[in-house]
Amino acid sequence: MAVSALMAGCSTINSTPYKASTTNVIAVQQSLGAQGKKVSLGNMTLATGVEESPLCRMLGPVKVSPGKSPPQYIRDAFQEELFMAQVYQPNAASVIETRLDGLSFSSVTPASWSIGLTVSSNASKGYAVSVKYPFDTSFGALQACQNVADAFGPAVQELLKQVVMHPEFSKLAK
Repeated sequence: MAVSALMAGCSTINSTPYKASTTNVIAVQQSLGAQGKKVSLGNMTLATGVEESPLCRMLGPVKVSPGKSPPQYIRDAFQEELFMAQVYQPNAASVIETRLDGLSFSSVTPASWSIGLTVSSNASKGYAVSVKYPFDTSFGALQACQNVADAFGPAVQELLKQVVMHPEFSKLAK
């Protein structure tokens, strides 16, 4: 009986570390780098009502990265891509602010992450983007929830692609 109670406890499902998207880095280089613009990132905020650690099938929270909340993960991913494109400068005059407007997933068919983000800066009122990123799921809860966690990084890559390929992106920098 005690073993059953322990086996029914919560699990934490972690994703893999973020890997910068070559497509996104090239888009940033062509947009900001070609104009010699530099940017920094301000804080990322979480919109009211957005759950920071959503639960997956009663197994426990899906942690997008050990020790990081989804806003931190997305901010760090964005900073990594800006850095790789050589346009990130910690004290740049143009500061990009971000707000996570939506964060949810479905672990049943059709499985997907839905993420919404608003970007703005001290040079532009900005714009909103969103992505619905599909991924494969599984009947079993543990594998399905691991698939949710594993799909977060690619979903963030797609979200950031929407940010950096937006026609207004270059206006975020002075």
